[in-house]
Amino acid sequence: MRTRTRWVGLLAVLMLAAASCGDGGEPAENGDLPRTELTIATEWPFPDPLWIPFLAAEDQGFYEDVGLDVTIQPPPDNSTTMRMLDGGQAQVGLSAITDVVFARGEGLGVVSVSNMTDSNNWGLFSLGDDPIDVSALAGRTIGIYNDSWTAAMLPLMLESGGLTMDDVRTVAATASVIPLLLEGEIDVATEVTNLGGVEITTSGGGEPQILLARDVGAPDTPVWVYVASTAFAEEDPDAVTAWLEATRRGAEWAVENPEDAVALFEETYPDVASAHEYNLAAWEATVPLLALDREAAVQDDQQWREFTVALVDSEQLDQALDPGEYYTNDHLP
Repeated sequence: MRTRTRWVGLLAVLMLAAASCGDGGEPAENGDLPRTELTIATEWPFPDPLWIPFLAAEDQGFYEDVGLDVTIQPPPDNSTTMRMLDGGQAQVGLSAITDVVFARGEGLGVVSVSNMTDSNNWGLFSLGDDPIDVSALAGRTIGIYNDSWTAAMLPLMLESGGLTMDDVRTVAATASVIPLLLEGEIDVATEVTNLGGVEITTSGGGEPQILLARDVGAPDTPVWVYVASTAFAEEDPDAVTAWLEATRRGAEWAVENPEDAVALFEETYPDVASAHEYNLAAWEATVPLLALDREAAVQDDQQWREFTVALVDSEQLDQALDPGEYYTNDHLP
């Protein structure tokens, strides 16, 4: 499957090279080449290592190779990415699968076009030696984010221990919830292994206790997907395919060159450069989760049906749409 993807990328480069030649085979100036402008909306307002494939694809010229002029645009908060796509402020982006589900329920014009990761690595994290027992969390304080994924997953986890949201106290963090855990202000944190789990270990918290949602009955679906504006995907499907191909190449380059990739991330966002140990460890922990080959990137009805049915059963979603309302594989390279 990887071979086919590489040929698509090569074909795009060859087509671009052919287009750059004027009459008589003379190359045209780069500024004369037609470009498709794309704004990528990220899943989070603060820079995180999940953005590295975009940065690498831009820095290494992979977007330019396929005729794209890309801008990476963080949303003002963690609930606006879908509205940016629906409103035309962005054409493609990165989001949690829950954002797509709730956005489609509101009638927003967004669609998931590829898995970014391949599993549900979200769960509960605590310090110390005692394993996490969901049934023992009654009356305890849980650190959360005000995002759609936490809103969907936490009730599912609590249900596995016979609890509801009314049985626990929650404290929301605007940036990272992990400092609250390290300072003893919360008993348990909600996080993903490649970000929060890494932050605990690189901040001196030792190896955390982890209970993943998938291990207590929550669907083992990818946390993150690549998304597109439905209108843009219909208007310029080739641009969406080119974006996915170039982004995959960026991810592969970053996998092969982790130090350079993290240095690029820190150069682009100097405010996070002081956390180099975390940035590198977080990227290295993200790598095994990436859906780099086409087989892993392909979405199916089962993953979306299982996820939405679980949300309906836990009363987080009123009604599940047909799976095809949430995703398409038509734009995969």
